This record gives sequence, structure tokens and C-alpha cells, in this order.
Amino acid sequence: MTDNGITLIDAWELPEDRMDEFIARWRERVGLIHAAPGFRDARLHRRLSPESRVGLVNVAHWDSIEARDEALANPAFTGSAATATGYATVHGGWYQVAAEFRTAGNGSGEEPGITFVNTFELPAERIDEFLPHWLDRAELMSKAPGFRDNRLHRAVAPDARFQLVNIAHWDSPEAWHTAGSDPRFQQRLSASPDFAVANPALFRVAAEF
Repeated sequence: MTDNGITLIDAWELPEDRMDEFIARWRERVGLIHAAPGFRDARLHRRLSPESRVGLVNVAHWDSIEARDEALANPAFTGSAATATGYATVHGGWYQVAAEFRTAGNGSGEEPGITFVNTFELPAERIDEFLPHWLDRAELMSKAPGFRDNRLHRAVAPDARFQLVNIAHWDSPEAWHTAGSDPRFQQRLSASPDFAVANPALFRVAAEF
């Protein structure tokens, strides 16, 4: 890939009562490969509301796809990963950063904060048509108090379930809700193309390497 590496994003749907079990397994699996060549970091995010469609989101950065493939050849990792398939459904893939916004001093950055994840289902061939609408909204949100940063990830594969994944960091849920209630944002949101289905939710980091 490039010097910026590549991002692996896995969005998991699973029952709320299996969350703690899954997080423990995730720690075990990533613990087996985090020292592998090419691994950079990984964070597992847990939803704040049990009503959110996606329960857990794994975001990992690697030097390349090949580096992770070599790491996953570890038989112990394969055996551990198989234990979650009975109760969890994953929608994952490789992504590259398509757009990015960073704070201009609005966010404090002193507390852990919260993570906003929005997964988009849309035809791969219509991404370029959708991007201007997203950029218009994201630019407005980036100026709100409590905003820290925002990255829009674009799937490498055209058949990925979520062609775009937006990951943003805010000081607090209240800061995010206030920004989202801005009439200007709501107006732009209402003009969003109907061919893109969004799945927005708030998360906190549950585990990381």
C-alpha cells in the first residue's frame, strides 16, 4: 500500500449479553498478533446504546494487507477467532482514508471522549456522487464545540457491505448531540441522497493494543 498503511474495520452485530465474552476473546486474539511485523494498533469500540444495530467496531491499522495475512497464519489465532462465529455476524473489510477533518481548537482532548461511527451502505459506483454531501456536513460539524477529529474511510473492495465508514471523536455525547441538533446540519442531512443507508451510533473504547 502506501506509507500511510491501511485500515481494517470490522463491524459486529451480536447480542448484548455476549459483549463481555466477545471483548475477552478479542483481547486474546489480538494479543497473539499485536507483536507481528506490520501491526500498528487496534481499538475495539463498544456501543453506548443496546438499540444500535452494530454492537462492536474493531479498527486496526497495518502496514499492508499482506502483513496481516501473515500474522493471521498463526494457528492459535485461527482457533480463537472461530469461537465467535456462532453468535456474532461481522461486516468487515479493508479501507483507505477518503477524507479527514481535525479540530481547530474546539475539542479539549483531555478526557477519553466518545467515538461516533457511521457505516454507510451504498453502491460503490455512487460513492463519488455521495462524497460532496458528506463533506459539506462534516465541515460544518468540524467547527462545533467538542469536535476532535473525523475520518471517512472508503472500502478497497467494491462488494464490501459498508462502502464508507465514518469515524469521528468528540469530547462527549452531549457535544455530539448538540452539534447534530444544529438546524443547519439538519437541513443538510435532509438533503442527503436516498441511495445511501446510514447506521450511526456512539461508542466508547472497550479494549486496545
